[in-house]
Amino acid sequence: MQALAGLGNPGAQYAATRHNAGWMLLDALAGRGRILDQREKENVHLARLQLGPDSIWLLRSKTYMNDSGQAVAQACQTLQLQPADVLVAYDDIDLPLGQIRIRRDGGAGGHRGMESLIQHLGTQKFPRVRLGVRDKGRGRDTADYVLSDFETDEVPMLEEMIDRGVAAVRMIMRRGLGTAMNSYNQKPKEPTE
Repeated sequence: MQALAGLGNPGAQYAATRHNAGWMLLDALAGRGRILDQREKENVHLARLQLGPDSIWLLRSKTYMNDSGQAVAQACQTLQLQPADVLVAYDDIDLPLGQIRIRRDGGAGGHRGMESLIQHLGTQKFPRVRLGVRDKGRGRDTADYVLSDFETDEVPMLEEMIDRGVAAVRMIMRRGLGTAMNSYNQKPKEPTE
């Protein structure tokens, strides 16, 4: 894996929303390393991050979520990467808050950002980290829900999930996707009362 694309929406009004979980993971990774190189393209910001002995490109779209594929395709072209070289991190309302799922490939599952990636990359064969953002009582319209901020009582679980996401990405970089899948594709323990 040579790059991590975090999906999200630009703008301060979206920074703390469920839809920006992928960007939250990018920010957490960037805070643990040193930026070696940065490049601005029309649709994407590229940053080369040094993490200990390893380095990885962080890809942040300048487009909105539903057009994320433009940014990732432009990054692949600029950096001469194949889709399989790019790990994609994104929010998933089908997973409960705190749960992570790592996959080698797959469909979009109704996620518009992922639909855009599959369309622009011309393949479903790229690895991904799905970050669970569903609360227990979700009953709102999906579009409104993913654009809502996390509730105050959800923030500790969100932070823990992002920390686990950072550890999972580092494991993927060092030991491969299969090892990380075995370690992180388990439900987090439910808090006891």
